[in-house]
Amino acid sequence: MPDTLVKPVESIVEFLSKSSPRPDFAVVLGSGVSVMEQLSNARTYMYKEVFGIGPSVEGHTGSLTIGQLNGEKESPVVAIFRGRFHLYEGHDWSVVTLPTQVVTTWGVPKLLLTNAAGGLNTGFSIGDLMVVTGYRDHLSHKEDGLVEEITSAPKSCENEFTKQIIAAGKALEGESKRPLRTGVYAALLGPSYETLAEIEMLRRLKADAVGMSTVPELLTAQKTSTIAAAVSVITNVWDDKPMGGHEEVLEASRHASTRLDALISRIVTETK
Repeated sequence: MPDTLVKPVESIVEFLSKSSPRPDFAVVLGSGVSVMEQLSNARTYMYKEVFGIGPSVEGHTGSLTIGQLNGEKESPVVAIFRGRFHLYEGHDWSVVTLPTQVVTTWGVPKLLLTNAAGGLNTGFSIGDLMVVTGYRDHLSHKEDGLVEEITSAPKSCENEFTKQIIAAGKALEGESKRPLRTGVYAALLGPSYETLAEIEMLRRLKADAVGMSTVPELLTAQKTSTIAAAVSVITNVWDDKPMGGHEEVLEASRHASTRLDALISRIVTETK
């Protein structure tokens, strides 16, 4: 689908504002991740209706739902973007960050980005949730070159929102019997999975998880009124065993979604 069909961000916000209240909280979902399925007083839009185009990757529904956490009058309003656009689909940076641009232009206070990621940290397990406290950007190195990126330290993205998520995760650990992880996310172009040599390189660069998104969105939210954070769903852990494909990623995301849903619900409750 050509990017020439993409609608301007200002007109998208104007369209949404006419039929939905401005959200208090927004979430962008990664491959196979499913949360907040039972919002109250909700309205759902298809991406093609809102943005002019839709995602082409399996596991990305391509819909936006805006509704309240529950039916109470003062309940927080949440926007759930089910799916995202990727650079490897042939989109440029402005399209990849389109949902984030809408969120920041609309003035939504908090944005949670989620993704499906491969675990590089050998202490991680499939289905773990990792709060992104730092990232390696291997996507936007055209000007400075990749050498500068791999010789630099990971960029920190810790803020008050990440601290809130970590605190909420600690409170829920007793219920899920699984710890909430923290770590560095490495963003690579994809769409192929990493070679053994790349995995070794990323581990030496102190990356804990690897994926193909999220960093452009974190960068887009910087210096806006929206505070952004990210959580990775660890869908596989790289070792010397045979790896599955995208179907394995989707299945692992589905299993982790229950805990992620509980985490997000707790965070949203604390938002207002």
